[in-house]
Amino acid sequence: MNDIPQVRNIMLSFYADDTAILSQGKTPDKAIIPLQNYLKYLGAWLVRWNIKLNVGKTEAILFNKKNDDWPKVKVYGTPIELKKEVKYLGGCSG
Repeated sequence: MNDIPQVRNIMLSFYADDTAILSQGKTPDKAIIPLQNYLKYLGAWLVRWNIKLNVGKTEAILFNKKNDDWPKVKVYGTPIELKKEVKYLGGCSG
């Protein structure tokens, strides 16, 4: 895990076998696009270390004041469903 990709403005939080990837911004250009780019780097890292990601268990949550139509996040080309609530046992640290 020491060489997991780290990029500016993307925060990672780990707990057991769960990982939360956090991005923030006022517009999709500031939040979703950097997150999507990070997921591409992460995907390559997972392949290099032969780690399987269960895309079916992957969830996304969006906190925003407006109900703007934000683009979906994709992992390995699969759109991740936006949920109103997700369960994460770990705390957040950056």
